[in-house]
Amino acid sequence: MTVIDTSRHPASGVDPATLVTTLQAEVASLLTPVDWAEDEIAAASRRHPDQADLLFHTFGLLRRRDLGSGMGTEFVYRGHARELLERVAAEEDLRPATAAEICLLLSKVSLQTPIHGPGAGLYFRMWQAAFGDHPLTAEIIGDQSAYQQLHGTRIDELEAMLRRKAADPARQLGGIRCRGLHHGGPVTCRFSNN
Repeated sequence: MTVIDTSRHPASGVDPATLVTTLQAEVASLLTPVDWAEDEIAAASRRHPDQADLLFHTFGLLRRRDLGSGMGTEFVYRGHARELLERVAAEEDLRPATAAEICLLLSKVSLQTPIHGPGAGLYFRMWQAAFGDHPLTAEIIGDQSAYQQLHGTRIDELEAMLRRKAADPARQLGGIRCRGLHHGGPVTCRFSNN
């Protein structure tokens, strides 16, 4: 009979209830963004019922890019997902960076150097586009108008450049195959092979 010494294992001596609670918390933290994605897909399907089949099959496109810890924040992720789902519904290119992704990139830049002029104007614009339900302060909203008046053309150019340079070339809808089941229930899906 072989005896295995587990006394040096990190979990040895840990209360099983504590271990289970810790495990449940870790699994929940991994699954929470899945719930956010499902919520956003359902909301987009209500906004665009004619594209509901297509939107259902976009879950894989809504993965978070490693652009910093901010994408793990609910309102940031939801803003990112919402923009991508709107592009899917409009049958637009999915590769350009989203407003949320640009905000995260500009946030990183701002930790290295102050952002002024068109850069600040772009940050305000992207914030409003991605996180309109998390409004800027009244003071900053006033600044946004001033930045737009002073630097509007440069802000447009900077936005186009960042959307292009920070694009995700792999973010594209591939061939969709459906077994005629959505969430485990039978459906009539235009992508069904049945």
